[in-house]
Amino acid sequence: MIFDKKVSLVDAKRLPIGKVNGILRSAAPEELYAELIANQFEKLSSVRIDDGEQVFLGNVMNLGGNLARRCMLAAGIKPSIPAQTIDCQCASGLAAVIDGAAAILAGNATTVFTGGIESNSQANLIVDRVTKIPKMRYPMTAGDFVDQDVGVLADQMAERFGLSRQEVDEFAFKSQKKASVAFSQGLLKQEIIPYHGVTQDECPRFDTNMGKLSKLKPAFTSSGICTAGNSCPINDGASSVILRKFRKNDNAAGYLLGSQLVGCQPEEFVLGPIYATRKLLQRFNLTLEQVDAVEMNEAFAVQALICQRKLKIPDEKLNILGGALAYGHPYGATGGILITHLLNVLNRFERPAIGIVTLCVAGGLGVSMLIGNNVWSEK
Repeated sequence: MIFDKKVSLVDAKRLPIGKVNGILRSAAPEELYAELIANQFEKLSSVRIDDGEQVFLGNVMNLGGNLARRCMLAAGIKPSIPAQTIDCQCASGLAAVIDGAAAILAGNATTVFTGGIESNSQANLIVDRVTKIPKMRYPMTAGDFVDQDVGVLADQMAERFGLSRQEVDEFAFKSQKKASVAFSQGLLKQEIIPYHGVTQDECPRFDTNMGKLSKLKPAFTSSGICTAGNSCPINDGASSVILRKFRKNDNAAGYLLGSQLVGCQPEEFVLGPIYATRKLLQRFNLTLEQVDAVEMNEAFAVQALICQRKLKIPDEKLNILGGALAYGHPYGATGGILITHLLNVLNRFERPAIGIVTLCVAGGLGVSMLIGNNVWSEK
């Protein structure tokens, strides 16, 4: 396999993920990023903060005033460096990494800072200019497409694919148990930058069980199977992924080998990872059997379970450290968090290994990214 457009992933780190109005509630988004990147560079020797030539950061809920610009200035990055805020909903962080890699491949930069931030605790209030009525979210569709809540759509897809409440609760329980094992074995320490002494994600429910999950009421439709226990929570968080032009024998955490962004019907948004992953594998003449690990965002257990079955991903390869049903989903930061998780997993292999990061996106998108570990080499 020849990957002629690869980029080095020098380092990927994240803050502990907080609940909405939880451990990160008092920090503005730019404060989260500044804290993260300052501590990240303290531990890096191969790249300095002054080496950055462009900044791309994902964000969904705190848009306005070019948040990426505010973040880089708060972090002490030179004012002469340009910054762009990327809103691709749930895929914002991954889109920021893809755009950063594109800048390098186009010859516009050698070192680029990417990732994302999200503070749902300090989210902007959306008010309709005409009616003056506050809105819960921006529209996700236009024209003749029905604009429905993603939870309602997830319930509809559960019915379409014949999923039972027990099946999705079992998937959510597995995610919590994987996260519990990861915490108890200290597997997350290397990827988390502490925030004011906080070292642990706030959302995992280590005491949950199938009995507790089964008692939760439907969250979106009266007859649906999506609940607060098998849907991801609302969160605050920040991630940082540092990219550099590929060099042979590079000292990097891993390598970005390719990516694929696709569109699909808005009501079928949960299927986005299927379409994106299939197209990505086809482009590089790969099969899932050749992939060592998959990090899939768990927006809903319904979505993750459908995608796992359609892509035929073995349990032992999927979200090895647990997924968003346990940790949470700080929208703009999630792409970088998934990359951080994947590198953590892949770099435990004492051989070249590759993995995939994939996300579904509200409005009808899917994105997948192919990554090699720190000892990856072309075959």
